Amino acid sequence: MLDKIKALPEKLAFAIGISLILFSPIVLFLLSFGKWTATIQAIVWGIIATLFILSAADKRHSHKNRNSNYVK
Repeated sequence: MLDKIKALPEKLAFAIGISLILFSPIVLFLLSFGKWTATIQAIVWGIIATLFILSAADKRHSHKNRNSNYVK
């Protein structure tokens, strides 16, 4: 699963992560199956969203390192 997340472009991975963080509470509120179920789902979605955002940040960080070593 991590390989598939890392294969996504940086901006798409960041957009998916932010979307999950912003819209998952709304979806969980509308589809609430119970207090504990919603809590567990929120934790799982939060972890997945964090993976997307960290993957995007890692790609962006590696691009900056690669470009800073360039000598004109």
